[in-house]
Amino acid sequence: MKILGIETSHDDTSIAVIENGNIKAMVTYSQIEEHAKFGGVVPEIASREHAMNVATVLEEVRKQVTIEDIDMVAYTKEPGLIGALHMGSLLAHGIAFALDVEIKPINHLTGHIFSSAIDHEISYPAIALVVSGGHSQIMLANSPEDIQIVGQTQDDAVGETYDKVARKLELGYPGGPHIDKLAKGYEPTLKFPIPMNDNTLDLSFSGLKSHVINYIHNNTQKGNEINKQEIAAAFQVAAVTSLMNKTKMAIERYNPKCIVLAGGVSANSKVREEFLKLHNNAIIPNLKYATDNGGMIAKTAEILYGK
Repeated sequence: MKILGIETSHDDTSIAVIENGNIKAMVTYSQIEEHAKFGGVVPEIASREHAMNVATVLEEVRKQVTIEDIDMVAYTKEPGLIGALHMGSLLAHGIAFALDVEIKPINHLTGHIFSSAIDHEISYPAIALVVSGGHSQIMLANSPEDIQIVGQTQDDAVGETYDKVARKLELGYPGGPHIDKLAKGYEPTLKFPIPMNDNTLDLSFSGLKSHVINYIHNNTQKGNEINKQEIAAAFQVAAVTSLMNKTKMAIERYNPKCIVLAGGVSANSKVREEFLKLHNNAIIPNLKYATDNGGMIAKTAEILYGK
């Protein structure tokens, strides 16, 4: 079966074609440079950029693979920025109509979970840690069709927290890669409190964010030197420890056959390193499928509807 997948939920315009489990083509246009000057994604700009680039991205895909013989079109329906999602939906419906093929809406977070299935086989039941700029959730997947949230952030997502701490440290946007690079291999003596250190599977990052930002502000006011590497590393230790503690609790509670790391923050080297230690069948996505991409949408459609 040959499926075309379209992802436009946030600031990446990505289209891919999968055939019998293999990604035949994938082209992604990132809007990071457009949003970096504002320190975050501006929804109106995101919608405009998608509108300007979907045709170009599709044409680049067509240079690599024929799409006239596809069997299905899949697109991200939710969650995401409304205008951005609308652009992907318009393109998907147009292609499906022109080629007279099936069209399937895909949940963005489910897509992230199955991004790892492009290169690995997921065994069930599975625990998925889904971490991104907009979401931080622990999910129990009893099967591809039966996925439920068993824990989630009560406030900020971990990726959003990375961005805000990075902004306070004047590291640039997006914050995750900057903090990860600065903290890599550094052992901090500074310690920040581990958030949501209780027996639930829920997460919380607003307190950690406030603690770090206040630490920077107070020391700046006192004229103390700000060691950006120390702060970045200490923040990352606290954030990642919280994620791993909650995932370990989920493993103990549900005894999964495998655990899956998903979402844009799955590209973080510290998160990947620590996650692999949690289970003898821990699956992490290939870095090119870690952030938003059309491949994960096409793969999800193949898993759910390609029978």
